[in-house]
Amino acid sequence: MGIEGKPVNVNKCGTCGGGVEESSLCALACSGLDAKELQRTSRHYEIGQNIYLEGDPCEGVYCLKRGLVAIRKTDVNGNSAVVKLVQPGEAFGHRSFLANEKHAGTAEVLLDARLCFIPKRSLDQLLADSPDAAIRFTRKIARDLREIEELYLITTTQPVRKRLAHLLLGLRTRYSNEGQQTDEIILELPLSRQELAAAIGTRPETVARTIKKFEEDGLAIFKGRQVTIPSLNALMEDIESDM
Repeated sequence: MGIEGKPVNVNKCGTCGGGVEESSLCALACSGLDAKELQRTSRHYEIGQNIYLEGDPCEGVYCLKRGLVAIRKTDVNGNSAVVKLVQPGEAFGHRSFLANEKHAGTAEVLLDARLCFIPKRSLDQLLADSPDAAIRFTRKIARDLREIEELYLITTTQPVRKRLAHLLLGLRTRYSNEGQQTDEIILELPLSRQELAAAIGTRPETVARTIKKFEEDGLAIFKGRQVTIPSLNALMEDIESDM
């Protein structure tokens, strides 16, 4: 279980320090909605803990302030795959909230996480009182679903080499030194090799072979969880090639 913190007291959703404009919850701030009456609490979870399990009833919506969370789904054979990585500023649990369904996946903490939790009843009331906030909220969720569809397309139609490259590019904005005056990127992976494999829907041994090929081709060098990409442009060109 997470550690229940003190109530979050801010004037508007999105001003807690962890939000970004594109977050479905922080869209409430963009609407100009006064959120003083919104019931919220800050929670802390450690690596390996589950925030909720697949099949659990939806009790509310979460917004990640710090850390990394994986949303996993399990098939009928017991095989687990990461369908989404939740990064700071992003909300999760909101699809189940809107659909009034049980959670379709398990939320597992990959890096020590601090998050904001909004109970279902409180958010229901807030959205009912503000049609503008409700529209912004649902539009962001529609964009989230589009991203899931795009990820599904990549993981079911693209070779493992391109899947891994896409994942590295997706992690670089928060876990690399990007922004320096160089085309080289040094990335600190928040995932183990096994988690990398689950995230792109393949086996760890296949990831190991793909990493070896990346190194042979000079596209990336892996040392533990540190990945050096000598040329971002070269990696992107490799993704766009017909290999």
